[in-house]
Amino acid sequence: MRKSRIFILIFLLLCSACQPTPEEPFVIGKDNEQMIEKAKETVAPAETGGDLYEELGCPRTYGMDIRNDAARVHIQGEAQVVLPEVDGLPLLYVQAARFDQERVYAFFRALTDGVQMYDIPTATPKAVIEKQIRAAQTELDQLVVARGEDDIRVQFKRNEIASLQKAYQDAPETVPLTSNDGTLKPYTMTFLGKNRGTATAVDAISDPFGDDAGRWFAVNNDGDYADAGSYTFIDEDGNEQSFTPHSGANLMYAAKSGVMVGTYSGGTILADATEASLTGAAVRFPENYTILGYLEPETLCLALTPAEARRQAEELMAACGVTDMFVDGVYLLSDRQEIYGAEYWDPADLDELRAQPEHQAYAVRFLRRAEGVPVESFFGMSQVKVDDSGYGPEWQYEVLEVAVDDGGIQAVHWTGPLAIEEVVTDHAALLPFEDVRSVFEKMLPIVYANYGADRDWDIEISEVRLCLWRIFDKNSFTRGILVPAWCFYGAVDGRPGTEFQPLLIVNGVDGSIINPLQGY
Repeated sequence: MRKSRIFILIFLLLCSACQPTPEEPFVIGKDNEQMIEKAKETVAPAETGGDLYEELGCPRTYGMDIRNDAARVHIQGEAQVVLPEVDGLPLLYVQAARFDQERVYAFFRALTDGVQMYDIPTATPKAVIEKQIRAAQTELDQLVVARGEDDIRVQFKRNEIASLQKAYQDAPETVPLTSNDGTLKPYTMTFLGKNRGTATAVDAISDPFGDDAGRWFAVNNDGDYADAGSYTFIDEDGNEQSFTPHSGANLMYAAKSGVMVGTYSGGTILADATEASLTGAAVRFPENYTILGYLEPETLCLALTPAEARRQAEELMAACGVTDMFVDGVYLLSDRQEIYGAEYWDPADLDELRAQPEHQAYAVRFLRRAEGVPVESFFGMSQVKVDDSGYGPEWQYEVLEVAVDDGGIQAVHWTGPLAIEEVVTDHAALLPFEDVRSVFEKMLPIVYANYGADRDWDIEISEVRLCLWRIFDKNSFTRGILVPAWCFYGAVDGRPGTEFQPLLIVNGVDGSIINPLQGY
């Protein structure tokens, strides 16, 4: 399993292309027909049915120590090379899938476990608003004592109370609640007063007027767009607004809607617990490990073991009929966010943030497996470019994670499910590893020189994976191709990040660089 994650900055570095480079990175992939024909080239019989490492001339470990003085880049490491346990890699057409009613019911029933769920109310009764006003007034009194009348947070709290008092005047005495059983309901998408299409959704909560601690379950499927164009305009406040057709259904659940620890993008990874989840051992993280901006070393808050968390997540998938996903990793997460530039913070704000109670959970990450090969992914989307504006139809990458704490399943996040449409070839003709290695060693320094010519880059490669990666098909935002790809992972300046974004993705068929935000 992947031992380290890359720094989130690489998400931005790899995906922009605005500044000059010492040598232009070749981002191909638009000519999918040519790439597909190359993938379908006949593989000699002697090359099939054997060991994939031998077929591709691939080492089990890839050691490197490369310096590019012009780019001020130093790449080093002893990376494990992970190949799938198959004879060959396929190339497939896929479609953006939706959550059908049967699957939605399965997750709804498994996660709500008989708890009464309701539609999200469209109004709030007077008694609830009155309670909110009293709570806000208590907070205001405390702020005035601690910060004085002129503090900006005091002014914000006064404005909040004024808004609540205004809402109280028009609020009804009672608001009827409507039961929700997880049935998908259609709705109309509008933008600028125009019908943009229809979609289906579920939005249910167990305690509509509680303190954000009730269960929450939501599904939002892709739309059938009557108008798939992208639009931008400047609103009355001078802000640019846009309408962009979007592909990528979502299924979300939180056992306590006010505590959302458990998502990779919303927490800090304390430790990779994947190995411990297989052996039954206790999770370990570095001694005296401190989250950036905090003062005390982290301690384990959970009695749950990684193996127990993994078992609960896998049992949920089995109960809901999910058979084409597998556990890629298990990670211990904290809901504490790293505090950058703590020395510049207001001391009172810093003390308040550090005093917040910490919540931890094990996040179990699942990947799709197609024809026996993992489909790699990350948190983000690809977007069809429209001229130079960057606005265009979007396609969310598939992510499935289940967060488990001492209380059981705490959260589920499944975005961008895929459906296999057609297998183009089950044994794509692949470049030898030596060619891929050459592309990587040539292009990674160029990427960094493009965005950091005034600084040095120290990059440590930790793992190389041969997998499948989803690219656009002819700029469609609902149809794509799963293509064999080499993903290079690592850390920048000794600091792994919290995103599962590869440092570089090389197309295993034609050697082109795949830009994940452009989708090819």
